[in-house]
Amino acid sequence: MYDRWPHTGAVLAGGAGRRMGRRKDSLPLPGGRSMLETVAAALAGTCRDVVVVGDAETVMTRIEDLRPGQGPLGGIEALLASNLDTHYLVCPCDLPMVTAAVLRRLTVATGAVATVFHVDGEPDFWPLPARISAGALALVRSHLDGGRRAVHDLVRALDPNVIALPREESKALANVNTPSDYEALR
Repeated sequence: MYDRWPHTGAVLAGGAGRRMGRRKDSLPLPGGRSMLETVAAALAGTCRDVVVVGDAETVMTRIEDLRPGQGPLGGIEALLASNLDTHYLVCPCDLPMVTAAVLRRLTVATGAVATVFHVDGEPDFWPLPARISAGALALVRSHLDGGRRAVHDLVRALDPNVIALPREESKALANVNTPSDYEALR
């Protein structure tokens, strides 16, 4: 049995789903769960608590963006500013194949402010999912204040701990962004 990480998991679920043509968090998946519920379950198998960041309709504890319309980085700002915890495991709702076993790898103890995956054979790391310390809040705000909204740029600036993920396990990080992605998943 795995002891849950003693920190908070967060599902980013605030996007309009422009490429999908509708919100992604409520899309139903085989088995009856929505994408949001599926990712939340993976986080619940990893973390002590799980919250939702964004304007998704849910019965779970929800944190609203402080700066609506700023994308995932705006959600990360709201999460870190919430003072719910000192460390967070952040995962977007559009990774419905992610598992608790994969997410647990990001929770290794490290002095780095962030931990991310690098898939074998790919040129760069994946910015999400990620373990992010509340200590990153000032840098997140600086990026947003400067009009920089890319999570990848933030994570690079945080000099993250990088965990290798074998290519054969990378399907756990598959994004569902378009109707064709969704149909392929179903």
